Amino acid sequence: MGGMGIDAGFGTSFSSRFIAQVKFEGVHLPIITLAYAAAILRKAGHEVHVIDQARQDSEQPEVLAEVTALKPDWVVAATSFAYIRAELQYLAAASRACGCKRLVFGATACHFASDIMALGLADVIAHGDPEVAIGHLAQGTLAPGLSGVLMAQAGSSPPVLHAAAPGFVQALDTVPWPDWNGFEIQRYGYFPLLKRRPFLTMLASRGCPYACSFCPYPVAQGAPFRGRSVKDVVAEASFLVKTHGIRSILFRDPTFSMDIGRAKDLARGLRDAHLDLDWGMETRLDRLDDELIDLLGESGCKSVNFGVDPIDEATREASHRRACPPDVAAARIARLERRGIATAGLFVIGLPNQSEDEMRRTIEWIDTLEMSFVNYELATPFPGTPLYDQAITQGWTQALTLQQLLAGAPKLQFNGAMGLAQMKALQDQAFRRFYAKPRRVVKDLILRQFFTNVRFFSRSALRFALRELRAA
Repeated sequence: MGGMGIDAGFGTSFSSRFIAQVKFEGVHLPIITLAYAAAILRKAGHEVHVIDQARQDSEQPEVLAEVTALKPDWVVAATSFAYIRAELQYLAAASRACGCKRLVFGATACHFASDIMALGLADVIAHGDPEVAIGHLAQGTLAPGLSGVLMAQAGSSPPVLHAAAPGFVQALDTVPWPDWNGFEIQRYGYFPLLKRRPFLTMLASRGCPYACSFCPYPVAQGAPFRGRSVKDVVAEASFLVKTHGIRSILFRDPTFSMDIGRAKDLARGLRDAHLDLDWGMETRLDRLDDELIDLLGESGCKSVNFGVDPIDEATREASHRRACPPDVAAARIARLERRGIATAGLFVIGLPNQSEDEMRRTIEWIDTLEMSFVNYELATPFPGTPLYDQAITQGWTQALTLQQLLAGAPKLQFNGAMGLAQMKALQDQAFRRFYAKPRRVVKDLILRQFFTNVRFFSRSALRFALRELRAA
């Protein structure tokens, strides 16, 4: 979610809770920015320890003990919107325990930077590409006022933020490849879209010029599209295969095929490298054409994620979507599936100016498509997005404060189109409608790697049943 984090507890029905369980167990992505940070810091001669505690309870004593035992000078940490309370409290406790300084990154931390500094919850906040601030940390040149660095003015008490412009790396080939040494690579996965393991992620580009009102990616990475060279991307993929034995890679680019010609060259490069590698990416259906889809199939691409737009043009315009017509979208989805590429659509329930009737008609249309998977998310006004500003202006929600987040305030208060209870009920109905059909079960469970699927879903079902029994 563009660094905002995902609260996996969506849905209220039995079936939606099971889907959430499957997602939680099957999808475990590394935070690639931390691997970039490790590469930059090690290149400068610093000793780096990697701790992945993303699925641990930050309030358990042994979790804090793991970092304080190292007595680090600095902790470089990711922050999110979904879990910023636990993240900042954890870092505050670490600082008290061993005196470490804290460099954090994440769009939510930038949004609340003044309050975070005033409360002494971080020493540096990376603004823009985190590699800019981390580069200054590596070279010992951190200072207030630098592009990409949010710090308190020297000597100010309480700390007063020295605001600076975001810093972005234009020549992405100059950034060292992520250093995965110390990461527990065997833990990561992207089931069921990419089933072969070991699995890791890559970034072939950054930035997205589209202004979708709900999307946090432009907030985190900026609007201009910045692409790495094809040669550098293919070389990194080859390195991951040869050094770490990687068999699946998910490109985390906001729009992998923004430049369609470049995406074709990337597909040719991966195809011609003969890496025995499955890979996936996220893009937009209007940034695909038939030739690119065929090249994706030839190059080992096994999954494509994309947004599914409302079928009404007025709704798309209200959220600043620029989409291809429904018939074109359906044809491209069908062609991807014929090339052996699993398609996964994302539909946002509750966008402004979208009536419940229109949402239901879009959901019915989605059910006619040949997609392998679909995810229904509730419209969320993430801080920094145009939707957040619109929700406040229209009185659909109140502006969040850091104090509210630290107190555990609920983050989803938006009801621009319908009430939250209605949104969740529609989400449940949509999940059941899409996944409960026998033909889909046959296609996704039996025809695609039967034994792998049965093993995973049986294990997930058992754990889900035990959790439901404990909760009853």
